[in-house]
Amino acid sequence: MSRPDAYLDPTDIGAKPRQTAARPASLDGKVVTLLDISKGNGNHLLDRIEELLRERARPKAILRKRKPTFARPAPDTLRQEIVRESDVLIEALAD
Repeated sequence: MSRPDAYLDPTDIGAKPRQTAARPASLDGKVVTLLDISKGNGNHLLDRIEELLRERARPKAILRKRKPTFARPAPDTLRQEIVRESDVLIEALAD
């Protein structure tokens, strides 16, 4: 069975267990990317998350990114950009 620190990637043929990234103890001084996956109202959820981050933590920066569509994984160029620029990623969806 799956563990809380692992997930199954449904986009991979055969859905192999994957390890999640280590979580930082704090977001202070980190570059946080908020990823809108292009579902309706996701931007409103991310607006509130950004507001809470600014109230409760001291991130170095908060970046906003958006996937072209929720129906497909993020393009490689977007994923590479997020990895290059970010310490932490928060991905949100809503309807």
